[in-house]
Amino acid sequence: MSCSLFKVKPVILIKCFCGCTDMTPAEVQRIYTLSNSVHETLLDEEATKLFRKFMESRRSGDKNEAEQYLEIYEKCALFLADTQHTITHDGVNELVDLGLPYDLAQDMSKRLLSADRMDINNGLNRIQGKCRNEIEASSDFREFRDAIAEKMRRVPK
Repeated sequence: MSCSLFKVKPVILIKCFCGCTDMTPAEVQRIYTLSNSVHETLLDEEATKLFRKFMESRRSGDKNEAEQYLEIYEKCALFLADTQHTITHDGVNELVDLGLPYDLAQDMSKRLLSADRMDINNGLNRIQGKCRNEIEASSDFREFRDAIAEKMRRVPK
């Protein structure tokens, strides 16, 4: 049997923003497409990870607001995914420690008093909506999208 039957096509890999992950052009294109929407980007684990790495790679010092809002968004997602337990005051304190604005913390504390899981989840969804809006308004997300576009331009045709 001749080896000439098998043609090996070279795989093109692109470095992640942190330099630790190799991505295929198809993956970069997929994330670029998702980056048309902050909501879609945040729903995708790999796109969110790449966005976080992008912000970390540019940071010098403390986390900026967009990074804080991303952490709050992700923590709310964990609380919403936990169907066995309802968020407690300790959970709200965790969000406050991450940078949750005072008005949203107060709203969540009031919702906890009701002990109505649907109302509490609505509060978490409200927080996530605020986080999405703040991330979308930040220059970080626009620059992330531009950086992904630049990666696409460097891919050989």
